[in-house]
Amino acid sequence: MASPPSVSGIASRYASVTGARPQFLLQSTSGLCAAKWRLPRFRVLSPWAPHHVLVYWVRGVTPVTRSCCGISQRKVPAIGSVTFSSGDRPTEWTSDAAVEAIHVYIEAGAVERFAAQHPGYDGAPRIHDFFGIADPWLDAYFRLLDRECAVEDAGAESDPHRPAASPFLDHTAPLLLRHLLRFHSAAAHATARRRGAPRIAPLSGVVLRRIEELIDADPAADVSLRALAHQAHLSVDHFVRAFRAAAGTTPHRFVMERRLGRGAAMLEAGGAAVSDIAHACGFRSAAHFSVRFRARFGVTPSQHRRSSS
Repeated sequence: MASPPSVSGIASRYASVTGARPQFLLQSTSGLCAAKWRLPRFRVLSPWAPHHVLVYWVRGVTPVTRSCCGISQRKVPAIGSVTFSSGDRPTEWTSDAAVEAIHVYIEAGAVERFAAQHPGYDGAPRIHDFFGIADPWLDAYFRLLDRECAVEDAGAESDPHRPAASPFLDHTAPLLLRHLLRFHSAAAHATARRRGAPRIAPLSGVVLRRIEELIDADPAADVSLRALAHQAHLSVDHFVRAFRAAAGTTPHRFVMERRLGRGAAMLEAGGAAVSDIAHACGFRSAAHFSVRFRARFGVTPSQHRRSSS
């Protein structure tokens, strides 16, 4: 059995490979600990292992690449989206620019112990890895955690060797583990099967990459749902469900993410007019692009360009 995660030890390893310092560190007795990071451009191979990590994207608009088991995924995580990475699967993360994120580190055996102590779980359920998905419950959880961190931080960077005790993590650990098992694990599929709900197999990594390539080949093109489903050799209805099972979002939102990510990169790269960028990324007008951009990233395209210069 792995020892409870020490946030000081994890933070020291993470800081050594990224060059960052934590804004705060929180330790608990529940098998969870947390840190908030303002990270420069980085490339890192899961230094928190063997523990799992739950990542919440706070600030920063940039492509991030996840490479695990020979498969690479590249996307621009939305502000407020969440990622889970298992500690027993070496995973490399690469960020093209600075980001700000909150990490919750979960003891390797905490999930299994929770499942064993609560009825309704078969064996030792595994939480599935997910990357930059929208989960309103987890978004609310991290917002509350961030408020506690702000109180502890008091405007200064934390000493990585002196983490603060966190009653919040102690009290909410069962709620967090229950949510992850209920909605993001094999136990969730088993529950659905018991209730008679059909299990939809997610798209494979190969098919998902083919979909990404089709979208990226001509970002200004109006890619139909039927064309995407054709790439997967599925009916439209089956494709939508299989796509959501694989990517954690709908095809429409996925396409919008790719377009906005491309727009953000073009804003950072040079002086092209916002209207030209909007057209190149498939938006019908600069106003439409600006509304979508601000809704996702919290700033206008012009503000993002100024902050990136």
